[in-house]
Amino acid sequence: MYHLLKLIPLLFLLSCSKSNPIPKENNLANNYVEASFLEKLDFKGEEIISVYMNNAFYYVRKDGKKIQTLTYDNGADPFSDGLARTKINGKVGFFNTNLDIILKPIYDFAFPFHDGEAEICTGCKEKKAGEYNMLDGGKWQRIDRNGLVIE
Repeated sequence: MYHLLKLIPLLFLLSCSKSNPIPKENNLANNYVEASFLEKLDFKGEEIISVYMNNAFYYVRKDGKKIQTLTYDNGADPFSDGLARTKINGKVGFFNTNLDIILKPIYDFAFPFHDGEAEICTGCKEKKAGEYNMLDGGKWQRIDRNGLVIE
């Protein structure tokens, strides 16, 4: 019993590691839907479909890869210029139809791409206006598909 009591503080100290856990978006298991769920989906000949689960919209590939997308007009954010928006840890980024992130989520808000350009905001805050959210403040810029600011 005496040795067991000495072991408890040691286990506590070992559990207080300084290393950071792997963020959810980098955890491969979190990027795929369960096989039992996947087999119930009807792709109707499409390579990817939008699915509502866990109180959010996701795009899902036939192999089960998934990515959360923004909600747009009570549905999944549509692809525009081959890209759709995602929000990870409160930041907006863009992914392609293969569900690969093309522009990392670093923006506080972003409009969809149109003719190779998108308006993005850094430093803007969401403000409730009735049942909708409005954006307040921040720095607005236009970017190209490489994430470079257009002057």
